[in-house]
Amino acid sequence: MNQTVGQTSSLVEEPPEVDLATAAEFLRAQYGIDPELQALRSERDLNFLAVADDGRQLVLKVSNSGDDPGQIAMESAAMRHVALVDPGLPIPRIVDTVDGEQVVTLKADDGRVHQVRVMTVMPGAVGDLAVLPDRFAADFGEVCARLARALQGFGHPSADRRLDWDPRLVTALRPFAEQLPDASRRAPLEKLLDRFESLEEATKRLPAFVLHGDVTLSNVLIDADGISGVIDFGDMHHTARVADLAISLTSLLRESADPWPAAAAFLDAYQRVLPLEPEEVELIGELVLARMAASVLMSAWRAPLYPDNYEYLTSLVAGSWHGLDLLAGMEATELADRFHQLCGTSRVKSAQRLDPSLSERRGAALGGQLSPLFYREPLQVVRAAGAWVHTADGRRYLDAYNNVPVVGHAHPAVVQAISRQAAVLNINSRYLHPNAVELAERLTASMPPGLDTCVFVNSGSEANDLAWRMARVVTGRSGVMVADLAYHGVSEATAAWSTNTYPPSARPAHVAVFDAPRLDSDGQQPSGVEAGRRVRLAHDVLRRAGQDVALLAVDSVFSSAGILTPTGRFMRGLQDETHTLGGLFLADEVQAGFGRGGRNLWRFTDFGLTPDFVTLGKPMGNGHPIAALITRREIVEQFIAIDEFFSTFAGNPVSCVAALTVLDVIEQNGLVERSGRIGADLSAGLARLAPRLHPAARVRGQGLMVGVEVPPETPLKATDLAELLREQGVFVGTTGPGGTVLKIRPPLIWDQGHVDYFLKAFEAALA
Repeated sequence: MNQTVGQTSSLVEEPPEVDLATAAEFLRAQYGIDPELQALRSERDLNFLAVADDGRQLVLKVSNSGDDPGQIAMESAAMRHVALVDPGLPIPRIVDTVDGEQVVTLKADDGRVHQVRVMTVMPGAVGDLAVLPDRFAADFGEVCARLARALQGFGHPSADRRLDWDPRLVTALRPFAEQLPDASRRAPLEKLLDRFESLEEATKRLPAFVLHGDVTLSNVLIDADGISGVIDFGDMHHTARVADLAISLTSLLRESADPWPAAAAFLDAYQRVLPLEPEEVELIGELVLARMAASVLMSAWRAPLYPDNYEYLTSLVAGSWHGLDLLAGMEATELADRFHQLCGTSRVKSAQRLDPSLSERRGAALGGQLSPLFYREPLQVVRAAGAWVHTADGRRYLDAYNNVPVVGHAHPAVVQAISRQAAVLNINSRYLHPNAVELAERLTASMPPGLDTCVFVNSGSEANDLAWRMARVVTGRSGVMVADLAYHGVSEATAAWSTNTYPPSARPAHVAVFDAPRLDSDGQQPSGVEAGRRVRLAHDVLRRAGQDVALLAVDSVFSSAGILTPTGRFMRGLQDETHTLGGLFLADEVQAGFGRGGRNLWRFTDFGLTPDFVTLGKPMGNGHPIAALITRREIVEQFIAIDEFFSTFAGNPVSCVAALTVLDVIEQNGLVERSGRIGADLSAGLARLAPRLHPAARVRGQGLMVGVEVPPETPLKATDLAELLREQGVFVGTTGPGGTVLKIRPPLIWDQGHVDYFLKAFEAALA
């Protein structure tokens, strides 16, 4: 039902004219109640407080004759729906007649017919007549959100109606600006209305359903315990959720000397129940202003028509002008930014914009070249989904480099799990919580027998660092052996193991290296015997420096050495010789793990290894800061006999639910097998194209960890090829000696279409 402005039926029709005697007789006849009656205030309807002879307090609601019977039915149905969905919400219940009806009609003396209902009375004082308690703003926000949530599944054919006081439609009230009593207010308000011309169109893209439409201080009741009632469903209509929110927030801000603390408390509580979309937050300020403008314009129109009800019809004017004076001076963008800050959506919004100054600012604030950016022309990334990354200039790139989002960027299940758990609890890990226990159980169950103890940390560096501390305690030694080009972390201990980050001359005395398993001149893999010999050579270096081996650490894919694929015999040779020398063996699965190799969940199991330590990194949480050390119980017990380990938020409920969901996604989607299959297709395609780069160019790797070795004599270097691939819309990296190997390690959710896209880009880059 649509009307032009000023033609809302219940505003055109006079309020009902039913006296106390008629109302009392109606209650006796229809409800079997012999009441004491008292008239209540109302604008369009007629309401009576009825005290039954059994002491019950009820409200007799006589609706305006202009109200559509379908709308009355909608209100009644909505109240029943809310009572069923959220029984704890304090709303009235409809009382049936003696014949079991919820709505009946009453014909007044003037001949008009009115819809009538009887409802239970909610305790407490009306909000706009009471002193608001300190916690009211938060309680109000929670109740508003709960009611909106309860109505999400409600629908009714009568909900599509136009209300004159709808803030989205406030510009239709422009003719009444000339009736404002204070002539000095007229021109500024008309100018403000110009800002609202597009509100109706802007809200069409936002979440919308049938909502209460008038949860205001006039329609909430308050007692000593807080909000005790929400009444009057008479303004129900289909509207944007944020418009319904703005109506409630406006009523609060009218009573607030400083709007911002009240708005913050209201929105914090609202979002604990119903998080808002950034696009909704963008419009909160404008809708609040529009609602305030609608209030003064409606009063200018209605108050002269009904002088007997003047006080009620002008009751919102002073508060509305107060709010308008505080907020209308802010530009729409400034007002939106303030609400984005309150709602936590400001960074999401602002980070989408191209910022030419960002690179210079980063250099100034983040140490210049201390942590250099990728590419000669750094990219400002703004969002990502699955295998694709988008930049601020509008381009889209296929991600063939970032291994941390192992199940794809912003995976919906992981995002949902993190968001939901963060909204419930995130706390110090010294409390019991099932997420940590379940994750530890699942990880240890995936390991070979004996690896029965899990310790959570925040990064792979921390996991390796803790393994180092344990190894030193258990062995009583302080030497470590790593590959000649290795990377194991950024802590003081693990940076010393990261031999690819510094020259041999800077190597600490307690660190010795063994040659990584590169093919020999005949193209043969080094043997297990050769692995043992290399370990002994490294051990001799330690002994000459007065050290002995506590630990040998190996990245299962030798990523920094150029992505190598050793044999199981070689890897077992490393492990067995280390044990013979009295040291412990660590399999670093930070880059290799979670099925990237395409055969097993953990790459080290491809080789038949039984490490003393396994370390996992941030792919574990798809980028959320969680990592783990898996080891044997006897190692931990020896360590805790003289030391302890605690990391405040390692293994917190949010991080653990992220990791659990990553495991779920990998299992449910068969990503281990998929990595092997898609990786084989990728390697085969690259092997066909590599000779165009150089006859000696080689492709190696397993699953979705692939390297393309670019011979030094090739005019087109690996770094040049990475830049050309970026121009073709693909991210890759470089690794290996002198950065001569193209590093390809995409999210495991790649499919054949991604492989085809990559190979096409690779071919174009070679051209």
